[in-house]
Amino acid sequence: MKKTLLASLVCVVALAGCNQKEETVAPTQSQSEANPICSAENLAGGWSQGEVTPEAQQALDFVLGQMNTAAKLKEILSVRTQVVNGLNYAIEFEMDNGEVWNTIVYRSLKGDMEMTQPAQQGRLCP
Repeated sequence: MKKTLLASLVCVVALAGCNQKEETVAPTQSQSEANPICSAENLAGGWSQGEVTPEAQQALDFVLGQMNTAAKLKEILSVRTQVVNGLNYAIEFEMDNGEVWNTIVYRSLKGDMEMTQPAQQGRLCP
């Protein structure tokens, strides 16, 4: 009887110990850490800071031609590139009305353009 009671008590204590859940709070990531485009690390296949080249300007002109706005381009604020089977351009730009927009354009090896992320208002890397 004592052995059965002792065994039952050990089982209850063991199960109660297994039931304890440890609460941990995961640290939140900033937007720049969560968005690989904004990373400062130059990784193979990753995004890197680019220059405003004629090709980047052409990619943005492709996007501006599809935007429904009366505002005109004031300046390109930043260009980030990613080498894939072609080139991805992540472009942040400002319009003459003060609005900041961003977009991503893919340029194939043949030179064909495709907007992979439509222009959206706001900073690329807040």
